Amino acid sequence: MMRTQTLINGALVSLLVAAAASLPSARAVAASAAATGWFVKRTQALYDAVAVGDKTIWRQTLSDDCIITDEDGEVYDKAAFLDTLTGLPKGFSGVIRIRRLTARIFGAAASVHYWIDEHEDVLGQKLHTTYVETDTYRRAGDSWGMIAAQVTVVPADLAPITVDKSGWPELAGSYRLGAPPGLLYHAYLRHGSLYWGSREKSAKRLIPLSPLVFFVQGSIHTMVFVRDPAGHVTEAIELHKYNEIAMRRAGSAG
Repeated sequence: MMRTQTLINGALVSLLVAAAASLPSARAVAASAAATGWFVKRTQALYDAVAVGDKTIWRQTLSDDCIITDEDGEVYDKAAFLDTLTGLPKGFSGVIRIRRLTARIFGAAASVHYWIDEHEDVLGQKLHTTYVETDTYRRAGDSWGMIAAQVTVVPADLAPITVDKSGWPELAGSYRLGAPPGLLYHAYLRHGSLYWGSREKSAKRLIPLSPLVFFVQGSIHTMVFVRDPAGHVTEAIELHKYNEIAMRRAGSAG
């Protein structure tokens, strides 16, 4: 009985080893030059089709079970995404270039990572946006089918707007986060510019969008200073990843 069980166990081990050997390797390897070239050409063609609303190459490339998450956090299946490809409105034009694409192969799957450099003309106004995207492909015969994609906007500083700076000395000072003692943050006025941070040395420049609204340089955050009905600065609000962090005025202007 024991010998029989030993033989059965040995046979099971052999079957498991053979099955594992037949599975595609999960270890990532860099795609060959030919495969990388295919992904570069196909990805560029996909984005060339966006401006004109050509759904053909997208329909050929997307697997029926694919899922796509766009830069606004919207999630689409294949049919829903194809419905979004309507081309640019009249008076709009644009060019998209794929940059620095790399591909890694995981057996029958591939991970493709790249930057999207978009230049757009919106009724005479020039826009430039950079995105970063990762796509996942599954081998489909001699080609590849996209099964997932996710894209996000690469942060960039906004351009300053010419505003009235006469009230900026009143914004300088300390602001408290939380009940006392809490955490103190400060608005510093230096050489005609405002800076924001917990320490003067590491404070980031505030890029003006209006006399009381600023973009925090090198971040994705916006600062809004609030005046009460009497005109006194009472609060600073940081717009932080679609949340509002309020800080009460804690010290006089300096």
